[in-house]
Amino acid sequence: MSFKKQQGLSLIELMISLLLSLIVIAAVIQVFLSSRQMYRVQTAKAHIQENGRYAMHVLSDKLLHVGYQGCGSFQIADNEVNNTLNTPNDYLWNFTVPIQGAEATGPNLWTPTLDASISNPVAGSDVITVRTINQPEIRVTQHPGGTPPGSAVIKVASGNLLQQSDIVMVTDCESAAIFQITNANPNTSGNLVHNEGNTTSPGNVTKALGKNYTGGWISRILTTSFYVRNNADGIPALYMKQGSNSVEELVSGVESLQLEYGIDNDGDGSADTYRSANAVADWSQVVSIAIDLVMVSEENNLTVDGPQDYLLDGNTITPADCRLRSVFSKTITLRNRVP
Repeated sequence: MSFKKQQGLSLIELMISLLLSLIVIAAVIQVFLSSRQMYRVQTAKAHIQENGRYAMHVLSDKLLHVGYQGCGSFQIADNEVNNTLNTPNDYLWNFTVPIQGAEATGPNLWTPTLDASISNPVAGSDVITVRTINQPEIRVTQHPGGTPPGSAVIKVASGNLLQQSDIVMVTDCESAAIFQITNANPNTSGNLVHNEGNTTSPGNVTKALGKNYTGGWISRILTTSFYVRNNADGIPALYMKQGSNSVEELVSGVESLQLEYGIDNDGDGSADTYRSANAVADWSQVVSIAIDLVMVSEENNLTVDGPQDYLLDGNTITPADCRLRSVFSKTITLRNRVP
């Protein structure tokens, strides 16, 4: 038997081999790119879902406590609390208005006008402020009346975690008073001094709380604002500002916060109409809040067919980039405002 020796490849065979190799390589690259793009999209969607749920949880939890005054939530009217702070009508200390919003009405314009404590908000996004007490509630063991009434030191258990300059509310379920702690060691001594003066802003205009609060309860009370601003990486995020503390980033990827307020016109505890903040005449009539959070991916170029449209408040929005977006919506009833 004779064998024919291999004489090599012809030019045509070589070109066909190269073409087939290029096709295989292109297919592998395409599969790799598609897999990578799918991974980017799925990762971005997961981050949006996680961040959106967390942002909505934080807002919901705080809003559910609007108007909460401990055991006196339904017995004590907001405007009947004895606020002994030096500047009780200032934005940070005006606890007679438990909820207050600002509607984005134009480029870098909000109505009502934003307080100076709200710094660098993103244009077009709303702002909401709530004023309520925070846990824990601490039992008052002693509070002799003093002269004038209620001027004596309030005594609670040690290890109470309270600090000098904390703003607190004390209540006996029938009345309440707000003051700033002025002594240096309330946590270890269990003594809550509320002398007049303003060593630390805002200070107290008087040390007289009006009555003896023995057997009552005391808690921190804070003004907390939520709004959207850009973080250090230029990504829009949900921020929180509590009292005179520094602003704190809560969750990134929140592009816009849109709010409408349910107004109870007839006093039956249910919303008769929903209005934006600039149309709310009486904040005491607000019994619910409709929230829309627009979440956005941190990465661009995730939508292959151009910008991704989304619906917000019945309107179709077309963004100027190729990021992923999702709208989270929820309506919250202010349970301390309804019978």
